Amino acid sequence: MSHQYGWNSSTAGLVQSSFFWGYALSQLPGGSLAKLFGGRKVLEVGVVIWSLATALIPVVAGFMPGLVLSRILVGIGEGVSPSAATDLIARSIPLQERSRAVAVVFGGLSFGSVLGLLFAPPIIQNLGWESVFYIFGLLGIIWCIGFESLKGKQLGNNKGLLNLGQSSSGSDGLVPSAVSSESSDSSLEDLQNSLKDVPWGAFFKSKAVWAMIYAHFCGSWGHYTCLSWLPTFFSEELNLNLTEAAWVSVLPPLGSIVITSIAAPFADNLIANGVDTTKGFIVRIKISLVNMQAFSWESQTL
Repeated sequence: MSHQYGWNSSTAGLVQSSFFWGYALSQLPGGSLAKLFGGRKVLEVGVVIWSLATALIPVVAGFMPGLVLSRILVGIGEGVSPSAATDLIARSIPLQERSRAVAVVFGGLSFGSVLGLLFAPPIIQNLGWESVFYIFGLLGIIWCIGFESLKGKQLGNNKGLLNLGQSSSGSDGLVPSAVSSESSDSSLEDLQNSLKDVPWGAFFKSKAVWAMIYAHFCGSWGHYTCLSWLPTFFSEELNLNLTEAAWVSVLPPLGSIVITSIAAPFADNLIANGVDTTKGFIVRIKISLVNMQAFSWESQTL
């Protein structure tokens, strides 16, 4: 797109960053909506939004305000998804198996990055860059249809498992929702009351909360910077073609898949043996410090 429309790096950065505007702004609302309406419903809506917005990008690519808006919508759709997925995991997965569930669900980010990086170059070379957005948008809609088809079976299997009106978790560590997932008449007042129930003062004074924010910030900084700019760097600075740049760019997400597959069972084993989860966050923070320092050195070298 940048070559066709003659964008410089600043313009390309604007288009890239507009995704994160929507992604950042929708995080907290996504969590509140997942609590109120249930993660399944919020996830479905999020995927529909980002799929349609992705398919719309080639149509508005020549009109910068429209392109930026479509990218913001993609970010909003993807921004509510982590909260929705976490809500689904908390409601349906026992505590002792939750690390593996998180690894499988969020490992899809890295796996999808690998597939996208590998399949996009041949699609672009044979069908044009527009086709990538149409195909990936269509795949999202197909996923929604498949996900919806599983809904009836899941509701039948889980009926009576969770009392979503309770405010405490069961003995298996499942976290109930504030309302029934079958309820569709939740009001704005319910959402306001839900937000009031959050102890915001204690929340932001908690060292554990800030530790998690710091660790997540460090991981996301490196992940999204590499995902957004690494292929461009290999293509423009090292003169690799799209396919060659893609094969090198998949190395970070491949590494993430490998490490996650090892760490998740290890974490579940620690939790099953009574180890406090806070100790796991301490280890992650130390790893994040190393990653940030390594990324800083790499950036200076590049």
